[in-house]
Amino acid sequence: MVQTILKTSLESHKMITIMYQKGNSITRRNIEVKAIDGNKIKAYCHLRKQTRVFNLDNILAADVYRSKICH
Repeated sequence: MVQTILKTSLESHKMITIMYQKGNSITRRNIEVKAIDGNKIKAYCHLRKQTRVFNLDNILAADVYRSKICH
């Protein structure tokens, strides 16, 4: 499921949301996938405001980006 969402982001150039674990820390990040190379995901990270490389094994979950709508 995670790989399908990553590929969809890559092909459609759309933002997705991932839960990412690095060490003992888990963060939610909005990313746009730029390349997939084996176990490495190159993506623009909106949290860090720069292109980053993510390890596929550390991506706990992925979903389509849903913006918050205020009424």
